[in-house]
Amino acid sequence: MNWRTFVTLAARLATGTTEADWRSAVSRAYYASFHVARQLLSDLRFTVPRADRAHQYLVFRLSNGGDPDVAQAGRDLETLRRLRNRADYDDPPAFVPLQADGAVRLAEQVIARLDAATQDPTRTLITDAMKIYERDVLQDVTWHP
Repeated sequence: MNWRTFVTLAARLATGTTEADWRSAVSRAYYASFHVARQLLSDLRFTVPRADRAHQYLVFRLSNGGDPDVAQAGRDLETLRRLRNRADYDDPPAFVPLQADGAVRLAEQVIARLDAATQDPTRTLITDAMKIYERDVLQDVTWHP
């Protein structure tokens, strides 16, 4: 599965005519970003936990990855997660097309920042920073050689 296709789906849903469309757009936008982030950390040889633990895991490491764009991607991923939780679980207040469109744009920005981080020197910089963050702050090392 190419999880990036969720952004395309989210963009289509954002142009829909119902609140269900807009809420679904927010959810798909988040999960596109989530899966791109998960793949990046896996490619960097971090063992990303499964299920609900993966969400905060990604945000913590990205936000402390030593690169301003990657840190912004981590903060934006958390923003998208909060929006997704609201879209998926909260009845009021209503969602509007502007919120769905904003989530799609934010997801596109997160993915662009993470794509840029796959190239050196950023790739090495964030890997080293995340390893130090895990060892010294979290005391939970998930990086493997």
